[in-house]
Amino acid sequence: MNSTDAPLDLLVIAAHPDDAELAIGGTILASIAGGHRVGIVDLTRGELSSRGNPEERMRETERATELMGVHFRRCLELPDGQVTDGHEARVALIDVIRESRPRVLLAPWRDDLHPDHAGAGELAYRSFYLSGVRLFGEGRAPFRPALLGYYMCHSPFEPSVVVDVSSHWQGKMELMKAYSSQFHQQGVEGPETKISRPDFADALEGRARDLGMRVGVSHGEAIRWQDPPAVADPVSFVVAGGLGGDRPDGGEH
Repeated sequence: MNSTDAPLDLLVIAAHPDDAELAIGGTILASIAGGHRVGIVDLTRGELSSRGNPEERMRETERATELMGVHFRRCLELPDGQVTDGHEARVALIDVIRESRPRVLLAPWRDDLHPDHAGAGELAYRSFYLSGVRLFGEGRAPFRPALLGYYMCHSPFEPSVVVDVSSHWQGKMELMKAYSSQFHQQGVEGPETKISRPDFADALEGRARDLGMRVGVSHGEAIRWQDPPAVADPVSFVVAGGLGGDRPDGGEH
């Protein structure tokens, strides 16, 4: 799981263990179900978490990884609470990008409330470009993914696309349960955090339902592209995406 013998279709960058599952877990599951190779790179071990401990979090991450069936996962072990766009962090992340050679790179939104999430997004933005520069770094051949996108953590944004994760929502909830130390448990004491409140799961689903409503499905997850993808034929793009291609009248109003 720490190495890949074939290029990935999607590589998800996460500041902490559980970020990828909570924020974009439905998209990960949908991508794997669609036959795509998916990987995750956690930048830190989450050692500053108010709840649980690094050893417990590692076991939870292993369980979630098994449930997802991702093809690649690695932790760069950067210091938690200090995720920034620095040279050493760029070199480490670019090495993973060049090794896994993903077609699509996803990272936390660059303007997120959590400093580590925002730092991860900025690090991804700089590394995305430099990974294709031949003379930057050593060892591996240069490679730049076709697309860089951002996913929604704490702070909302206007999405470029909404991924239909309706069929994978319950699977995402199982991933959330794998990280039990981080969430509310009846009778278990612990400091309150944004995600440990009893109604966090309801809030998470409320966002997904709101995004899904915008595109006519029950649950959605948002992606915002750094730059728009090139489309040679917009009509074929609509049909391939299932956006009403078999309904010439556009459906009911």
